[in-house]
Amino acid sequence: MKTSYSGKNFTVTGGMKDHLNEKISKLDRFGAKLVESHVVLKKERYVFEAEITLLGKNLRVFGDGKSKENIYTAIDLAASRIETQLKKFRGKVKRHHRGLAAETVAPKVQLAEKLNSGRGEPELDRPGIVTSDAYEGKPISAAEASTQLELSNDIFLVFLNAKTKKPNVIYKRTDGNHGLIEPNS
Repeated sequence: MKTSYSGKNFTVTGGMKDHLNEKISKLDRFGAKLVESHVVLKKERYVFEAEITLLGKNLRVFGDGKSKENIYTAIDLAASRIETQLKKFRGKVKRHHRGLAAETVAPKVQLAEKLNSGRGEPELDRPGIVTSDAYEGKPISAAEASTQLELSNDIFLVFLNAKTKKPNVIYKRTDGNHGLIEPNS
């Protein structure tokens, strides 16, 4: 991980860098792929401040700490704030993946139950059929169907062509136009 240090109103020593590297390296255990870190250490009058920013894939974490005692206490406070944010982030990721894992395991369990039920060949789960709005059998022209499709949120429309008296399909193309599918016979 690339780390940059900067000090305002005082210089950053080797001991401070070692302490920061130790704290930042412990934050890698939270599973976030950290790429870069920026550390700003300040001294304003009698107060020491530490600001740590960690950057990773889809992640930006910031923590700051202030102390009147010394800079190391401020660094520890900033690192503990970042640690709580990373724990929260890790919890969100785990909860998200737990939901997906439950969905992917369920079909295998259902298939195993069907095999063990003694019915012979397992019946594969097929998608269910969901009925749509009632289909009007009134013949319309392709231009009218195009207008209807434009006004609706649907991707396609099945209609009875007024000229040929056969079912046709009109659909929205990715270029913004409408495509028409007509039967050959």
